[in-house]
Amino acid sequence: MDTTTNWYWEGNIVDALAQHLSNSGWHIESKADTRSKARGIDIQASKGEQKLLIEVKGYPSKEYRDPARAAALLAALRIQTKNPSAKVALAFADFPRFRTLFDETYRGLERLGVGVFMVNEAGQVWEWGVGN
Repeated sequence: MDTTTNWYWEGNIVDALAQHLSNSGWHIESKADTRSKARGIDIQASKGEQKLLIEVKGYPSKEYRDPARAAALLAALRIQTKNPSAKVALAFADFPRFRTLFDETYRGLERLGVGVFMVNEAGQVWEWGVGN
């Protein structure tokens, strides 16, 4: 089964979020090739002098589960350490499990300065802690 057809596949979340950011005035500098499982920052965007670096996680399908993809916060902290002047955010497929995790951690994310995006099945984006 081709999991890339699922709306919540990571590559589809990257594409929807990049479109949202572009529509919001961000210049998309790069997007990771998630189909080839490319390493690195999933979305790099800029608006004026502000740089935004985003670690994206889809939702695992029944056919595909990769435990190495679970450490989103660690990835965000590594990105922030290497890019201290950039805004770093996490992005997820909008599922109840991710909303619950956000509700349980948003104060810590705020203290760390990590923003969050959630992309739903219709491609609508909810954002928190990113600013303009």
